[in-house]
Amino acid sequence: MPFLFRSQAVHQKNREAWQQVGLVAGLLAGRHFVGAKELHYGYWINGIEPVVRNLPIAQEQYCQFLLSHIPVECHRILDVGCGAGGMAEKLVARGHQVDCVSPSTSLNNQARALLGDRARVFDSKYEEFSSTETYDAILFCESFQYMKMGLAFDKILQQLRPSGQLIICDFFRPAVDDGSPISGGHHWPEFQMILGKYPLELIEDIDITAQTAPTFTVIDSAFTEVLQPIWNEVDAAALATHPWIFKFVNWFFRHKLAKARRKYFTHERSAANFQKHKTYRLLRYQRN
Repeated sequence: MPFLFRSQAVHQKNREAWQQVGLVAGLLAGRHFVGAKELHYGYWINGIEPVVRNLPIAQEQYCQFLLSHIPVECHRILDVGCGAGGMAEKLVARGHQVDCVSPSTSLNNQARALLGDRARVFDSKYEEFSSTETYDAILFCESFQYMKMGLAFDKILQQLRPSGQLIICDFFRPAVDDGSPISGGHHWPEFQMILGKYPLELIEDIDITAQTAPTFTVIDSAFTEVLQPIWNEVDAAALATHPWIFKFVNWFFRHKLAKARRKYFTHERSAANFQKHKTYRLLRYQRN
């Protein structure tokens, strides 16, 4: 049993490390190719076509939607999983006093470069974040899915003042996990069950699954129109120049390679499947 626990811990640590790599890579690619400043999904309204060049517009619409549901009177805000600091910058510009916390040193350095001395940025997992401060609002923008829920809610109650607000904008998995090709998200019923143990009253619940799902149209297009042809060219070059090494690597990693091809090149990560298998919600709670 100790071996099993250690194996699970190592697996979780490795998974978290690669999640951080994916987040940083996504931000840098989006920034370089289309000028995207954010990591989060787009909010596709007003007839904006879901193509990669419109991603910055949809992401800005997402930010404005989220801002419209963060009360102006919430003076002190903790931004959990702040990414590169884009949302924190908008909050500061609106007059809020903002602290940020994230385990990603690379993203935090970018947030510090953007925010300067206008906000504090802490390097830490939220569940391990220690602070004597209390906040008028604690914000999770597509970061709650990475939390250990019980530990996170315990921490929230320590740091959220009475009548303060918890704001979560993220996606969840529905009651039945029916083999979604899109990973991520806590189970919605489990989330509701755990949250029900805490003195947090729901004051707003908005389903924005349909408005965020077209982000996967953009992602799928990038994979099939850009990444897949590059993958195929690398395969062809490796086979032509190092046939025995190529054949051995493909045999040895056949299961992982098949999983990657199935995940990225079969159009399963689509807007339709996102709407079928996920529920994306803006949730606002008040501490009793």
